[in-house]
Amino acid sequence: MNGAEKKRKFNFRSLPLYVLFAGAIVFFIIKLVNIQITGTDRYVRTMSLTHEREVTVQSLRGEIFDRNGTPLVKNEYSDDLMLDYGALPSGHAEKNDALARLCLVLKKEGRQVETVMPVTGVYPHIQYDEEALSSQTAKNRMYRFLLYHNIRSDTGCLELYEQLLEDFALLDGDGEHIYDPDIEDLIVRLRYSLDATDFAVSNPYCVCPDVDLRVETAVLEAGCKGVYIKKNFSRVICVPGVGSNVIGRTGKIPADKVGEYLEKGYSYDATVGLDGAEAAFEDILKGEDGVTVYVEDGYGNVISSYVKKEPVPGKNVYLTIDIGLQAEAERVLGEQIKKVAAAGRASGVEDNGEKADSGALTVFSAKTGQVLALASYPTYDLSTFSRDYASLAADPAKPLFDRTLSGTYQPGSTFKLATTIAALMNRTITPDTVINDTWRYTYYKDYQPTCWRSGGHGPLNLIDAIGASCNYYFYEIGRLTGISVMNKYCRMLGLGDYTGIELPENKGVLASPEYKESMYKTWVPGDTLQAAIGQSDNSFNPLQLSSYIATAVNGGSRYKATVLLKTCNYSGGDEQINQPVVLGVAEIDDMTVSAVKRGMKRSKELTSTTKGYNFQIGTKTGTAQTSKTNNNAVLVAFAPYDDPEITLSCVIENGASGVNAAAPVLDTISYYFHLDKNGNPLPAAE
Repeated sequence: MNGAEKKRKFNFRSLPLYVLFAGAIVFFIIKLVNIQITGTDRYVRTMSLTHEREVTVQSLRGEIFDRNGTPLVKNEYSDDLMLDYGALPSGHAEKNDALARLCLVLKKEGRQVETVMPVTGVYPHIQYDEEALSSQTAKNRMYRFLLYHNIRSDTGCLELYEQLLEDFALLDGDGEHIYDPDIEDLIVRLRYSLDATDFAVSNPYCVCPDVDLRVETAVLEAGCKGVYIKKNFSRVICVPGVGSNVIGRTGKIPADKVGEYLEKGYSYDATVGLDGAEAAFEDILKGEDGVTVYVEDGYGNVISSYVKKEPVPGKNVYLTIDIGLQAEAERVLGEQIKKVAAAGRASGVEDNGEKADSGALTVFSAKTGQVLALASYPTYDLSTFSRDYASLAADPAKPLFDRTLSGTYQPGSTFKLATTIAALMNRTITPDTVINDTWRYTYYKDYQPTCWRSGGHGPLNLIDAIGASCNYYFYEIGRLTGISVMNKYCRMLGLGDYTGIELPENKGVLASPEYKESMYKTWVPGDTLQAAIGQSDNSFNPLQLSSYIATAVNGGSRYKATVLLKTCNYSGGDEQINQPVVLGVAEIDDMTVSAVKRGMKRSKELTSTTKGYNFQIGTKTGTAQTSKTNNNAVLVAFAPYDDPEITLSCVIENGASGVNAAAPVLDTISYYFHLDKNGNPLPAAE
């Protein structure tokens, strides 16, 4: 075969390859032009379907400390797996597939899907969970769900479940179940939860709280649609069971306040303070939420993300409360109430303290208005509040009720100090004025009350009358001074008015003709006599009593009560000190201040439960009659005598006699000033 023949044979066989190769080149050139110039490529079309989804990044809530820097509430961080309304497929089939895939991943990782459907058992052996439905929240959710799906409220559990299988398209055209029973059950429960909790763009749903990196990775690798990870925090109570009424709780926005918070820029699922300091200082603690933007393609895959707004942490709050003093006050108050009840039962005498089961003790700075302790008994533990709520709410002793601020009590003879101030400043009497107590006060023919001491006290000057708590003496000076002048000074002292504290309080009632008239009753002269000894309509909260005594012994400065010591930013800088605020100045001269202090010192020396206490203080007992046979025990005090630093008040409900309120006050003073039980200085080592 010659060379020419070889050449012809080669060209003939290679021609198809040349053509194919040339065609491929032309095809790829066209594709390249199509991708880069015309923009009609399928992938470009897919990319053009991207959308941005904004996710709120919760700011760190400020933490809470006591006056000494002891942590009271700290943050604990977690990652929550959330369902996003905008990214979750809307069609039944697609939504079910997305939820099924997510449930399978979580099940494989050993995590439970969070649902709120009040049903127990597995289909078809199911029934309503009566325990869950005892909650008003669960009832409200069920009501909303049934209304939304147009289902009768009397529908049985099995009937409801089977209808949801149809409504959620979980059966095929032949009525067969599409998913395995356990996955199907999770889908039904999860879709119920979404509808029942108002799942929306502004209200994502937490499908699995506190997930770790392993679960996060598994969810992302499985390509689960409509989910994202939300950085979250929970509050950790550092001193469980102490100061619960002061510290307060956080939680989701209450239903009746959603509109109010949304107007302030809160997200629907925000965590807010519900009570106590958490609520009072919400604006300081909350911080500013940030925003992260996720860019997703048409398949729901996240292709990029960026931070649109950085979150700003809230500020830390330092309370005026001394948590050690608070714990001691709560302890000694609880112990004394139990002792009073036990002694009352042992006495065999009816209404002798055996009903004592609750009370309050407050400690107040006489020079600044700072509240150092607010002990209410019985109390509760914030760290187990949710678990214990049902029993706490049902407890007849009302442990959730803050008696230090919301409880109001007749002051009994502790009010005689206010009567003293009014009478002295009005020049009705002097400290040396002597009145002869003959037991029965006979000035009025139609109303003749008696002194508490049978036979009377005989002749007494003012200081001795305070010390002996002589009713007769104060009937007389109350009548001579008159209710108008008495109340003028009582208002200066803050009685019947708010203390100014940042927490909710009941301001109580100052007995007066105007108040009597508002109750459709008529003020009579006998009411003035009763008001002068702290009875009639007089009713104040325990912190008011401490505040009033502070004003009386510090020279007349009525300080605004506060539990806020200072704030600082989250890292500890930029401190803002809460300065003392004077709400008013009572017209009290030095002679009057001295008389009040001397009278309280005499009372301390004459009272059986306080006379053996060696530290120099002033006290005044009060036995406030609540019925014909029953009394509350009340006591107020200041310490030390020469330069009053703190004032205290104690109330024991059904405590029989004011002397029974002394022990918690003395023990609290001892703790504050580092004294032993008898008021003597402790050795340096202790």
